[in-house]
Amino acid sequence: MTAPRGPGKSGESLRAKAARKSGLARARALKQIERSRSRLMVCFLTLPVYMLGVWLLLEGRREIDIFMLVYMAIWFGFALDMARRNCPGCGRQFFVRSIVLNPFSRKCVHCGLRLRETPDSAE
Repeated sequence: MTAPRGPGKSGESLRAKAARKSGLARARALKQIERSRSRLMVCFLTLPVYMLGVWLLLEGRREIDIFMLVYMAIWFGFALDMARRNCPGCGRQFFVRSIVLNPFSRKCVHCGLRLRETPDSAE
């Protein structure tokens, strides 16, 4: 008898494991994952506002330390929340393959489970 091979080491593919998860718990987990991704995207989109604020503070010869620390702390908190989310299908980190966070991915970087499932992709 040979040992199971592959990513899951159980002889079952990651896609098969994702299909086994219960529908309601999986949908709830995917919604939380999508919400954490949206928070970080909003933080990325506010970067021009942050840069304008830093520019205005520097023009007025004011300190930017607190402003910068608050923005970076918020960004770090959102990135940490996003990185700790596990895929409901395979149980691995949804957005992190090795050490790099991929905030632009709309599917699990390990098993390919999509954030928003269409009826034919949930088969």
